[in-house]
Amino acid sequence: MDTLPVIDLRPLRDGSDPRGVADALDAACTDLGFFVVTGHGLDPELRAATMEQARRFFALPFEEKMEISIAKSSCHSGYVPSKAETLDDALGADAKEALDITYDRGTDHPEVIAGTPLHGPAQWPSALMPAFKSVADEYAHACLGINTHLMRGIALALGLAPGAFEPMFTDPIASLRMLHYAPAGPGEVAPGAGAHTDYGSLTLLAQDDVGGLQVAARGGGWIDVVTPPDALIVNLGDMIARWTNHRYVSTRHRVLNPVGQHRYSLPYFVAPDFHAVIEAIPTCVEPGTEPIYPPVTAGEYMLSRFDATHDYLKTKAS
Repeated sequence: MDTLPVIDLRPLRDGSDPRGVADALDAACTDLGFFVVTGHGLDPELRAATMEQARRFFALPFEEKMEISIAKSSCHSGYVPSKAETLDDALGADAKEALDITYDRGTDHPEVIAGTPLHGPAQWPSALMPAFKSVADEYAHACLGINTHLMRGIALALGLAPGAFEPMFTDPIASLRMLHYAPAGPGEVAPGAGAHTDYGSLTLLAQDDVGGLQVAARGGGWIDVVTPPDALIVNLGDMIARWTNHRYVSTRHRVLNPVGQHRYSLPYFVAPDFHAVIEAIPTCVEPGTEPIYPPVTAGEYMLSRFDATHDYLKTKAS
């Protein structure tokens, strides 16, 4: 395989052929855990507006971006400068900068009052408000809608009721991440994002047309990911692999900074509610065998992965 499968979600969304889409999802999730979706319903103008807001943010002076440093956040929200995140220890820190915009919860939210980790108000760039927040919120809302459809299709694929996962996504651990990869020099191989797997359940990625994303192929080597206009890349995170007892796979991927060009992308990360228990789905466990992993809450799992990746959390821990 040298390209990712392309799946049209429209027959799932409109109900005309949900089984057909579920079968396509099952094949993609079993094989590589990476696929491209069309017919997802995301407005191309909203996508373009969100990408433009990302470019505007990263063009701000470094000092302004650091005013909302993620280290100041109680809920993993804010600016991550280059070389502050390590996804592949063998390569060292990543040559990218990011803005993490968590699912925004006010101080009156019950989980915020309770002090639940990863819950709290997002940090916003004051110089770009209010347009920045309006666009980012609308984009996040659209992505959560797509996630709902995808999880319904995956439920069908696993022999479950279409809405089986919905009670676990009432207040999800979700975030929009804006990413900027600075140009690499001639002949330079710059690991913008070291080889890694994602942590949560699903990632929905919008990327520009510069390229740089590569997915590890089953037989070795890397697949350069190229997508049709306005398509989204979807990949499974480790939580889905754990949930499905490794029937579905979470695959390593990386990003190389392109030579002479800036690269921007918009991954939207989704994981279930903090207190949701992730345990092997019965249809994914062979009779007479035990699940590979013990149960764990989504929050516990996500915290363990964040702590191992981000320098500011390592500093707090020490």
